[in-house]
Amino acid sequence: MTRMTTLIRLSVAVVLAAALLAALPLPAGSASVDNPVPPAVRVFDYDLGDGAMTVAGFHAMDPRGMPSPDLAPIELTGRVYAPADAAGRRLPLVVIAHGLFWSCADEEADKVEMGWPCQGPFTGIDSDRGYDHLGRTLAARGMVVVSVGANGVNAGELGDVADRARAKVVFRHLAMWRDLVEHGTGPLVGAFHSARTGAAVDPDLDGAADLRNVGLVGHSRGGRGMMWAAAEKNRDKVPEGVRISAVFGLAAAGPPFMDKNFRRVQVTDTPLMTWSGTCDATGRDEYNRLARRQGNPVNIGITVHGANHNNLNTRWAAGGGAGGEDDALHPAGHPGRCTDGFSDETSRTLGPRAERTVAATYVRAFLARYLQHDRSYDPILRGRVHPVAGLTQVEVRRYR
Repeated sequence: MTRMTTLIRLSVAVVLAAALLAALPLPAGSASVDNPVPPAVRVFDYDLGDGAMTVAGFHAMDPRGMPSPDLAPIELTGRVYAPADAAGRRLPLVVIAHGLFWSCADEEADKVEMGWPCQGPFTGIDSDRGYDHLGRTLAARGMVVVSVGANGVNAGELGDVADRARAKVVFRHLAMWRDLVEHGTGPLVGAFHSARTGAAVDPDLDGAADLRNVGLVGHSRGGRGMMWAAAEKNRDKVPEGVRISAVFGLAAAGPPFMDKNFRRVQVTDTPLMTWSGTCDATGRDEYNRLARRQGNPVNIGITVHGANHNNLNTRWAAGGGAGGEDDALHPAGHPGRCTDGFSDETSRTLGPRAERTVAATYVRAFLARYLQHDRSYDPILRGRVHPVAGLTQVEVRRYR
């Protein structure tokens, strides 16, 4: 190959990559996904009560920190992001689940506690509202998004039973959305309020979402719960008429890897993607390795340099409210650098807004590809195109 031929091919590759990136809209407000909601996206909430459901076998904790005889009360709350013209379009439905964080806060006293329902001056922490950067971006892309609350799960038992409880909460929301968009029935009828004003609203959601095309996104313990929900072993527990088409684990808490019952969180045939931050002690590629055991054909992991755990949720991040913090380690003598605490290597600290931009970019690429079948995102998901190279390094690995 001549030098001129090489230069021509490189030039063509650069032009194609630039054209591809131009065709891929950045998250709402490309410099910062914390900008106001675009006019084309409507945002509203529903709250069916702090004790709207229980899960068989999942118990509350008593004052001594031991499981109580009583089943744990769990809320059914959701923040919804939907295109204004969603009615009748049968768009993909994406459910986002937060993980383990404090359940209650007294913001004036800057105090947090774990309990549910909250008592006295303490009120519920809206962890479900900490993923606006994802909800806005995905709704602008043509998806209906529901971020659900799980404070009641966080205040209950820990371990495997909590993973099941998180999945059951998601399943209950999916069943309610099936009844609403397909039949106009169920507890969500008349339950919506404007996220901006709190006033009751009546959005037209008839036929808005396709419950046979559902994407799951889970952060931290919520990620492990989503793996439980997507695992082939638990498919008989998915609500009738619902099909899970993709699952994304954002720094998902690791599975009990040596446990012989690992199949309860093994995603064998549903497209899977995971996120790992180099300044995050939680979330590696365990779910990818479990999926590889069964030959999952779509099995992707990314490592994001400089990313920590809490920045993925605006409420958990430093400055987000009581209990929020930068949970990365910043070694003395290394200004602007961070680590996960397990390695001597440091990374340039990414920062909260940049980290959320990276998350929105890759979550959107994965779900657009596997819920909307848009193959233009393949170069990103194969690591050939790097849309956030100006912010940080993102390593992409496909597991075969």
